[in-house]
Amino acid sequence: MSESGAAMPERLVDVENLTVRVSGREGMPILDSVSITVEAGKMTALVGESGAGKSMTTKAILGILDDRLFDVSGRIEVCGEDVSAMKTKQRRQYISRVAALVFQNPTRALNPTMRIGPQIAEATRFAPDGPHLSDKAAHDRAIELMKQVGIAAPEERYFAFPHQMSGGMKQRAVIAIALSLNPKVLFCDEPTSSLDVTTQALIMDLLDELRARLGLGILFITHDLVLAASRADTVQVLHSGRVVEKMPVDDLFQRAAMPYTRDLIARVPGFGGDEPRPTMIPLEVASPAHACSYVGECAFRQGICGTQVPPLAEIEPGHLARCWFPVGHPPLDQSLATAHEGASIGR
Repeated sequence: MSESGAAMPERLVDVENLTVRVSGREGMPILDSVSITVEAGKMTALVGESGAGKSMTTKAILGILDDRLFDVSGRIEVCGEDVSAMKTKQRRQYISRVAALVFQNPTRALNPTMRIGPQIAEATRFAPDGPHLSDKAAHDRAIELMKQVGIAAPEERYFAFPHQMSGGMKQRAVIAIALSLNPKVLFCDEPTSSLDVTTQALIMDLLDELRARLGLGILFITHDLVLAASRADTVQVLHSGRVVEKMPVDDLFQRAAMPYTRDLIARVPGFGGDEPRPTMIPLEVASPAHACSYVGECAFRQGICGTQVPPLAEIEPGHLARCWFPVGHPPLDQSLATAHEGASIGR
């Protein structure tokens, strides 16, 4: 529940079987049956390497992909409304009232020729009650937002240009602009990747404080598994456009079952285990569309991995993995293969 007291759905973002293809092209989709939930006051981390489809997922949910270039299917609910059924203009108007995007690079997100305060004040006019704000009201609201995000001496910094502020202060200004729209959910696309470790922690502290105080839901996009594990409530691992594991973040380093997730963990200093890896057996892959996306690098692969996409199945309460042979668990029922052609089961 937000400060205003207005009740919101527990699931602020509820995405089911989101699939994105390049228009007119056959073969592997860019995103394949991605399902994501973000709850009020919670942070869901979407983790994956470059090219996994993390930013594409955000753009598809927000409806900012060019529909002349991409075909998008699946169900997308944001704050209780099925936006996937809306026309483009209606969808963008609705999304702008309930959601906001925090960009990866604050320097590129800000206008370098315009002072910080007026940029925030201008953004307040796009909020539902924004067009009726006077210049003074917009100025006062910008100062208030600067205080909320921890910008020191906001009355003075109001007149600073972006190049006169540190990377952390610029990212705080970007977050202030996002908050100016009074969103219920924030989409944060690698918001700390350009910052040093100390500043990164301060920005994450700010996001934690905002979701606790305002009840914001946050979809946090990152390639940093450790950062996700230290801040999020739930982590979903994305590989080649498919969600391959979903679990509570507290269990991530101890109970990850998908070999790809375990290999990501093994690359983290201090977490790489000394256990021997199985010998990789030769394997003929039918086609990328009908095989596990990680089959080419997986040390646990077997014949079915090269011919059938595993379902995203629950292997223990709250823990889903897309793997025929999840580590530490019994193999999945292979009869599921006949009914599964890339679609997820289990939420």
